[in-house]
Amino acid sequence: MRRRRRIIIRDRKKTALRLALVAVVLAALIGVGVFVFLMVRNMNVKLVVRSMPLESGSPCVGTGDGLLYVRNGMLNFYSYKDEDNNYQKFLTGTPEGLVGTDGIKAVWSGGAVQIIDAPFDITPDGTVRAVRAGDAHIAVCTALPMGGDAVTVYNTTGQEILKRTYAEGALVGFGFSEANGRTLYTMELSVDSGTPRTTITTFDVSRMSATGVVTVSGQLVEDVFFTSSSVFVIGTESLIRYSASLNREIYRVQLHGYRVMDRSMDGDYPVLLLVSRGSASGSRIRLLTVSQKDAAEESAVTLSLDESTVGKHLVGGTLIVVTEGSVRRYSRKGIETDMIALPVGTTLRSVKLDDKHILLERSGEFDLLTIGK
Repeated sequence: MRRRRRIIIRDRKKTALRLALVAVVLAALIGVGVFVFLMVRNMNVKLVVRSMPLESGSPCVGTGDGLLYVRNGMLNFYSYKDEDNNYQKFLTGTPEGLVGTDGIKAVWSGGAVQIIDAPFDITPDGTVRAVRAGDAHIAVCTALPMGGDAVTVYNTTGQEILKRTYAEGALVGFGFSEANGRTLYTMELSVDSGTPRTTITTFDVSRMSATGVVTVSGQLVEDVFFTSSSVFVIGTESLIRYSASLNREIYRVQLHGYRVMDRSMDGDYPVLLLVSRGSASGSRIRLLTVSQKDAAEESAVTLSLDESTVGKHLVGGTLIVVTEGSVRRYSRKGIETDMIALPVGTTLRSVKLDDKHILLERSGEFDLLTIGK
C-alpha cells in the first residue's frame, strides 16, 4: 500500500525561539527591506512595484488579501495592507499546492489537505487532484480508489459539509463563484450523444443544496464566471450569458476563432482578453467588452503587442502588458494610459494573482506589481 504524504503545520511553544529568529530575518526582508522603488501617478492611477523574498520554483499563490508562499521549509503569509498580519509556520513535508482567499487558506499534497489553523488535517479517500477556495470553505477534488472523482466541501475547521461523486472522466471543472464565495459550481461533460454537452450545476454550500443547472450543447466549455446577475459561459465557439436567477440564456457572442485568455470587470461591464487560436506568439489580441443587459452591446478593439511581451493580463477591466523592461496599461478601448520602466534585469514571466496584483519574476528576483487608483 502506498504511504500517503502528509503535510503538518507545526506551531508549538518549543519552536518559539526559532520562530522569533526567523521573524527578525523576515521582518528585515519584508518589513524593512521591501521598498517601494517605483511609483507612477497618472490620471489618478498608480503602479507600484515592491521586491518580494521568493524563491524560483517554490509554491506561491495570491489570496486576495496577501501572498501565501513557501520559503526555506516555512509557510509564509505576506499581507498586502498590514504587515502586522504577516506570519510564518513550520511545514513538515513539501506541499504540492497552496490555495486561499481572505477567509480561508490551505496547503495540500496528493494525500492530505491542511487548512491553516484548523485543529486537524484532512486525509480524504483517494488522491487529491485539485483544491479550490471560497469565502469560508474549500472544495477538494479527489480521484477515488475504485474509479471516478469526488468533490468534497469543508469548512474552516475541516468539517465535511457537502460531497458529490462523478463517473470517471465526467468532471471537467469546479470552483467557487467570484460574485458569491458561498456558491460552488461543477462542470460535467457528456459525449454519449456524439455531441458534447456540458452541465454546470451550482450549489449553496451554506444550505448544502443545488441551486441551478445550465446545459451547453454543441461546443466545449472552457470556463465559467459569475456576477451578481449573470452566469457567463466561455465556450470554444461563443460566449453565452445566462440569467443568474433564472438560469435562462440571454444572448450569445461568437468568438470567431479566438480563445479567452483572461477576464475582468470594468464596473458592470465584463471585459475579455482574446488571442487567436492559430497564433503561436499571441502578440495580436482583442479586447471584447459586453454588457449585462438583454442585448450584448458588444464592442471590440484589436491590438498588436511588442514581440518582447512576456505577459498580458486584465486587471480591473484594463489591460496590463508586461515586457522585458516595462509595464504598460491600456484602457478597454485600447488606449495606453500608463507606463513604467522596470529596474535593470530581464523580466522572465508574470503571473496575475488577483484583480489588483501581478507577480513579476526578473532574473532570479521577484517583484509585486500593484495596480490601483
